[in-house]
Amino acid sequence: MDKHFKSNWLLYILFTFIVSRLIIYYQFHVADLLLLHGKTSFTDVMCKWDCKWYLTIINDGYDNVVRTTPRIWKGLANWAFFPLYPAIVGLIKFILPFNPVVIGVILNQIFVLLSSVVFYKILRLEFDDLNSRFGVTILLFTPFSIYFSSLYTEALFLFLSVSGFYFIKSHKLVQASIIGGLLSATRPVGIMFLIPLFIALLRNDLRCRKIIFLSLIASSGLLLFMVYLQYKTGDFLAFQHIQKGWGRRGWDTHNISGQLIKMIQDYHNSSIFILSFLISIYLFTKKYYEEAFFNLSCILPGVLTGTMMSEGRFSGTLFTLYFAIVIFAKDSWFLKVLAFLIIFVTYLSYYIYWIGHSTFLI
Repeated sequence: MDKHFKSNWLLYILFTFIVSRLIIYYQFHVADLLLLHGKTSFTDVMCKWDCKWYLTIINDGYDNVVRTTPRIWKGLANWAFFPLYPAIVGLIKFILPFNPVVIGVILNQIFVLLSSVVFYKILRLEFDDLNSRFGVTILLFTPFSIYFSSLYTEALFLFLSVSGFYFIKSHKLVQASIIGGLLSATRPVGIMFLIPLFIALLRNDLRCRKIIFLSLIASSGLLLFMVYLQYKTGDFLAFQHIQKGWGRRGWDTHNISGQLIKMIQDYHNSSIFILSFLISIYLFTKKYYEEAFFNLSCILPGVLTGTMMSEGRFSGTLFTLYFAIVIFAKDSWFLKVLAFLIIFVTYLSYYIYWIGHSTFLI
């Protein structure tokens, strides 16, 4: 009976994963035909914006100095992009000499599938099978799947964050700390995993010495990257300082109202940020403190730099969003269907913007 149940949910996840991925790549194909008349190669269609920066790391390593060419990259450097994901893709490329974009796309699908399995296991700790399958379904059909389908870190970050939370909830804090170290080498906000980990460490009444030791493990990825940047550029915080080239200059104290209005007018990113902020409050009221603080700490740093750029991507790819939707809809078929329809319709429209080079998604 247990084996039959287990195979059922695994098969459901696999089936849903395959269907969602087929729809994604069919949409890419249709949008390419409609907007670009099928003249663009698969790798060009799949690789936009940050993807091209990751390619520079995979192919040539980190920059020694800021770039002067091409014109759109003048004054920028790839120090802003953390090393774990390009290192994994680069290692696979070294072993299997394929196009790194193709490697990254396939690798990300593996991460998404694994994330779905772990997310289901997290949900089963709290909810029944139906609600757990619902959570996996909305995760796989999220419109932000677009970032799981290119050479971006979102799929790896998703896999590591759900794995870290699974270990926290299973009281395996050493394993959670190791995952934290990997998260801190994946994206700048990966270090924020320290917050839910620290809460869990305090709840388990560990000695101060062990808390410090596990916290160091959880921040090791960032610390090692900073040491490398000091060696490479002479600046421990080069990853942060170079962000100014992308307009992340902080708040203008002489024009706070004007800057705030400009941020709000970025309707796509600001609306998703507000939703994610409310999600944090909702999780807090439901006493899911680790999830609430993690969600909030992952979305706030970008806004504190004075821009809403990429907030939609940062917020929409966090598993905590879908965890909160499951909590909200767990006792209502109507809410489940409504949530899925909203997510699915949005999911069907995102790829037009991606193919059309719109700044809507940047």
